[in-house]
Amino acid sequence: MLLTSRTIIPDTLGIVKQVDATDSTAPGGTSATDGRSSRWARHRAQRRIELIRTARSAVDELGAQASMEEIASACQTSKSVYYRYFGDKAGLQRAVGEYTVTRMRDRLEEAARAAGSFEDSVEAMVAEYLLSIERSASVYRFVVALSPDPGRSRLERHRAERARGEQTRGERSGKEAAPAEDGGERWLIQEFTESVSGLLAEAHVRHTPAERRLEEPVLSYWAASTIGMVRGAGEAWMNTPEGTRRPSRARMTELIVGWAVDGLRPPGAPVPEQPPA
Repeated sequence: MLLTSRTIIPDTLGIVKQVDATDSTAPGGTSATDGRSSRWARHRAQRRIELIRTARSAVDELGAQASMEEIASACQTSKSVYYRYFGDKAGLQRAVGEYTVTRMRDRLEEAARAAGSFEDSVEAMVAEYLLSIERSASVYRFVVALSPDPGRSRLERHRAERARGEQTRGERSGKEAAPAEDGGERWLIQEFTESVSGLLAEAHVRHTPAERRLEEPVLSYWAASTIGMVRGAGEAWMNTPEGTRRPSRARMTELIVGWAVDGLRPPGAPVPEQPPA
């Protein structure tokens, strides 16, 4: 299957000439080689983003189990180009994951901050999440299937992706953080859910009167449990077997928001009274 509507990525790496360090020096004492190196670094960053985007499109069409060879063929380039830039399939998965979840997280943040109430914030975030996984289910599965990467700190991949040259909404690229000191393995999707938990906690603080706010560490426990429920319900909805009737995205959003905001009380159960202010 060829992505005929996508940009073809030719294999040009093999014909790029190496510049001798003894080459000419620009006026003012600035090495011309430094300028070429800078341009080459920018070119590699741009090519890397192009390869990630075309790979993402290929996975969207081929499915989450697509091989490197299938992805390269669909993008009309050689498999060696992808290996050169990403090392192996796991490296490509990480890159696509960084690219995908960073943008998903940014959209969730925008949706939450534009809302006028806590319930509206939750609804906006849930709706955006369900839209993202429904629109690109294969890409989501491709990313979630990624094995954990040892020694990476929280959200490091998100910052590292921007540091490689892809900037979001005109923001400056972030700096790559140091590896996690404990050397523990972290899942990319785990980093994403922890980040979104932080957004939910911020929404709670922003829209809740001081006397009713949850305090740490209970606030973090509540946010983590709520995001875990949202993710679990969303993935179960996404993976509903064919032939099984499933709620529409709008109805699923309504259900999840009800569970998140009102809790998992049985239908008809009395709502506990709020303590006096």
